Amino acid sequence: MAVIELLSHTALEHALKEDSVVLIDARPAEAYWKGHIPGARQFDPVLLSLQRTDAASLDRFHSLLSWALSTLGLTPDSRVVVVGAQNDAPTAKVAWALAYAGVQRIALLDGGLAVWQGEQTSAASAWEASRFQLNPQTEYLATADDVLGAVQRGAIILDARSREEFDGQRSNAGRKGRVPGARFWNNSPELDDGGRYASADVINGQAISVGASEDEAAIVYCGGGGRAARTFVALQLAGRPAAVYPASWLEWGVEQRYPVQSA
Repeated sequence: MAVIELLSHTALEHALKEDSVVLIDARPAEAYWKGHIPGARQFDPVLLSLQRTDAASLDRFHSLLSWALSTLGLTPDSRVVVVGAQNDAPTAKVAWALAYAGVQRIALLDGGLAVWQGEQTSAASAWEASRFQLNPQTEYLATADDVLGAVQRGAIILDARSREEFDGQRSNAGRKGRVPGARFWNNSPELDDGGRYASADVINGQAISVGASEDEAAIVYCGGGGRAARTFVALQLAGRPAAVYPASWLEWGVEQRYPVQSA
């Protein structure tokens, strides 16, 4: 099982002195080439888009993920630090994908590059590719059929979209509404006023308020998996189990066989 932790600017400076640390820059390529932490390897979370969770789509996703992590020179034993522009959804999506792929040690620069006070460079980083052996951690990913099963047994499903989307006032794909029985998860409190991840007490308090169990993993979805991934990270940091439905409303909202609850 993966361990996700946060690093401050100072802690990252110390960590980078270790040869075993692999730094992943999760910003778009244009931002990366304008300036990045020396040695950072750029990876665009856009590659992690998954619009269906049937067996064939998951097979393709696994192949892409294995290829991407191999080109980044990772192994499941790598100590990986992910840096985004801030604590945003795309950065969290990379952390979630690493955990799902079987990487054991994952850290995030809390606050992203916005808090970095050290050197930056526009020079290309150099590293050797590896052969990443994918070991999918199935407890971190929920398919549409998993969500349907959760609906039928009354398990906890968290909707990390906006209130307007949850209430069926707008939709990013297909039908308006929500997964039947889903609880609204306000993702704003996941970060404090300084843009850092909120404390475990804050996240646990919110989880209790929506009826999430400490023992059973909540399934989290949003519009396309990004916001759900940040909720996943927040819950993991608070010691709570969670799974991401990565296709989220891009699949559920357009597949007529999946039920939708209107406001």
